[in-house]
Amino acid sequence: MLAADYQTHTYHSHDGLDSIRAFCLRAIELGFDEIGFSEHKDFDPDDPVVDHFVYDRYAEDIARARAEFSGRLTIRMGVEVDYQRWFEDEIATYLNAHPFDYVIGSVHYVDRVRVMDACYTASRDARTAYRDYFRAVRESIESGQIDILGHLEYPNVRGIAAYGPYDASAYREELGAVLDALLRRGVALEINTAAARKGAGVTFPCPEVVAWYAQRGGRRLTFGSDAHRPEDLGSGWSSAHEIARAAGLTEVTVYEARIPAQRPL
Repeated sequence: MLAADYQTHTYHSHDGLDSIRAFCLRAIELGFDEIGFSEHKDFDPDDPVVDHFVYDRYAEDIARARAEFSGRLTIRMGVEVDYQRWFEDEIATYLNAHPFDYVIGSVHYVDRVRVMDACYTASRDARTAYRDYFRAVRESIESGQIDILGHLEYPNVRGIAAYGPYDASAYREELGAVLDALLRRGVALEINTAAARKGAGVTFPCPEVVAWYAQRGGRRLTFGSDAHRPEDLGSGWSSAHEIARAAGLTEVTVYEARIPAQRPL
């Protein structure tokens, strides 16, 4: 059985190699075969961490960790790109110049408004807020720049509190378009377990959407705890695997130099 966490963040603490080492030790303790680091790369000049990511430092620390943990843990170097349509050309240029094992595409902004900000839900009713988000997600997939779709249904973090219980079936048409785009572009769906820690109480996406993905023939799947601390690594793992198996998914997708491979769960 392969255990691989493909969305782990360390550089928010500026600890560099020490932080990577702490996550790797935790992964070994949990019995993981593989861990993927996916630091944020932002392009929006208004984003507070737009200049936070330093590729050369990141690549050097990953190389050192790989040498230290060789034979005990496979370490992948990924990146989580904050997608907005208006800087799509910048994303393409950057990714062409900077090698990664995989690229997660995540939508944090819609029409230049941060989804996590109160003004996003305050300025939109539920249908508009979710539909606008799903449109942006579909655009991120169709850009052809990403390998993995990160934390689908992300607005639930604030949306459930603002609008009440979320029902994926109310957006089946929009979600169907997203899932069809995944299949068309060969992009993997992530089951992200951070939502429970952030108050949504479900995975991103919810089990129903994972089942729809499988019913459409989707097979590329990754798991991410979206951990920013070693103690959160692998959280919600049992639930995520149960969701995948209930949907009939029995493999996980792993990446090296942006080439996918299927492995048994």
